Amino acid sequence: MNIKKNFFTGLVLLIPLLVTIYVIWVFIKIFSNLSRPFILTFLYIFEIQETHFLIRILSFFSSILIIYLFGVITNSIFGKKLLFKIENFFLQIPIVREIYSSTKKLINFFLEYRYYKSNKVVIVEYPRKGLYCLGILTLDIKDKDKLGVFIPSTPNPTTGYFLLVPREELQYTNLSVEDAIQIIVSGGIVSHEQISKYL
Repeated sequence: MNIKKNFFTGLVLLIPLLVTIYVIWVFIKIFSNLSRPFILTFLYIFEIQETHFLIRILSFFSSILIIYLFGVITNSIFGKKLLFKIENFFLQIPIVREIYSSTKKLINFFLEYRYYKSNKVVIVEYPRKGLYCLGILTLDIKDKDKLGVFIPSTPNPTTGYFLLVPREELQYTNLSVEDAIQIIVSGGIVSHEQISKYL
């Protein structure tokens, strides 16, 4: 019996599942806590019997509604001015400034990431001759001999370098942007089989 093999196989398959469930649960918990006090007050006023499940569900969907309404407000002229003042206030506080800026960069990257999905993944000889890295083609102007390539950093793809590379020096791949980001974040460990055919 391959007890050791079966154990590690089960462990490898189970850990991603458990982590995914945990992340989803934390997401629900965090968002539901936004409106939990209001829900508790509402149930108390209308004398509705409290249950943990009812509070969690109502709080979660109320928080989603609040976030949506916040988005509507901030998309207005008044909301944009108010948000700008709040951001400036946060950026004046030393520790808060670092946390806020880092979080905003991370969120903005994943918001903009959907625009990258249709882009091509290329291999660039960088930072010196004989060394290669994965890049995302972001700027392709016709009749120009140089193309714009974003080189994400490992393990944080929200930072990186923007290079102008001669068109003939780029090697195109069949990798999707999602696969490329996965390879970069993991340092090539997660998807080494996918990239090995390009080396």
